[in-house]
Amino acid sequence: MAYRLDDEQVGFPDPRLSEKDGFLAVGGSLEPLWLLNAYYMGIFPWYDDEDGDPYWYSLDPRMVLFPKDFRLSQSLERTLRSGRFEVRVDTCFHEVIVRCASVPRPGQSGESWISQNFIDAYCRLHDEGFAHSFETFLDGKLVGGLYGVSICDWFSGESMFHTERDASKVAFARMVDFVAMHGFRFIDAQQPTNHLASLGANPIPREDFLTLLEHNDIKTTYRGRWHNNTVVLLIGGNQGDRVTLLMRAVAEIAARIGTVSVVSSIYETEPWGFEAEQSFLNQAVVVDTDLPADMVLKKALEIEKDLGRIRPSADNSPFSVLRSPFSVKEYSSRPMDIDLIFFNNDIIDTPDLKLPHPRMQLRRFVLEPLAQIIPEFKHPKLKKTIRRLLEECTDKGKVKIYF
Repeated sequence: MAYRLDDEQVGFPDPRLSEKDGFLAVGGSLEPLWLLNAYYMGIFPWYDDEDGDPYWYSLDPRMVLFPKDFRLSQSLERTLRSGRFEVRVDTCFHEVIVRCASVPRPGQSGESWISQNFIDAYCRLHDEGFAHSFETFLDGKLVGGLYGVSICDWFSGESMFHTERDASKVAFARMVDFVAMHGFRFIDAQQPTNHLASLGANPIPREDFLTLLEHNDIKTTYRGRWHNNTVVLLIGGNQGDRVTLLMRAVAEIAARIGTVSVVSSIYETEPWGFEAEQSFLNQAVVVDTDLPADMVLKKALEIEKDLGRIRPSADNSPFSVLRSPFSVKEYSSRPMDIDLIFFNNDIIDTPDLKLPHPRMQLRRFVLEPLAQIIPEFKHPKLKKTIRRLLEECTDKGKVKIYF
């Protein structure tokens, strides 16, 4: 039985009352409040009729991808590492959704379900900071992408397109990395398809999907414009007012590098490789930025210096940020370290910068805070999640939550 919604009052019936094909209701509006309430309940609009009434669905089964299950094929990884494509985030949302609406699809007859009403509605949702796009460019031209809705701590993919081979897959891979690097629990892929299955998504019963939604917390929604790059930093020190210095470091990172989107608890760790009167306090930070990796490194070094870090003259090269506290060349007390751990899913190997951090998997004081905030992010080289790396870490150093 399908329900007719009251156009004036936002509200949906229980999604369990959907018909066999998932059809639940017709009517209501595509205004942001309606859309957000729908997604929060596990419902989404699929199309609208000639009168502009949206049709709402809750599918059974529901296609879901957990970040740890993403299948990055060798061919796709080669494409990603080649640097052929550039991926941007939230720079041309309107163009992405229009291209999704216009690309012919196998088995589709007539006009796309993405009507002008849908385009206008999701652009409004994008302006409100809830809808986002991942975009693939080739030689400065948009050749692929996807868009979707982020609410609470999950992302619901809506549609994608490509005009160059693998362009949409490249955008999809960046989206999965973004989700994992921000501690999102899952990606709602909605309708089961062979293509999504090949990427690691699986159909689950609607009841199981609704159980996932029982953990919804609207306060966790990462709202606003998302940025092109995501960097994971480890900050810490053992001199001076350690807590105040950490707070100042986070503030300076936000001011000079980008949006601080996720922070771990503060962890207390014993000095590694030397003795000191005071233990270290460390914290992992996820930052979204439009800066390239080398500029992030430069800004991090400047913040270290401004917070009292004095390096020996031989350590004044940018690469020195990688050598402490992980390397045997320098073990000493310091007021502030800012170490680059990950930059997107990139593998960087230059004289000045090596990413992922070459020794992060060997240090418990790095893995503990990372596992708290991004447990399902996979190390680009080791192909293991942070959670698994922590389980396998043999470092016996003492690490505990300070607060």
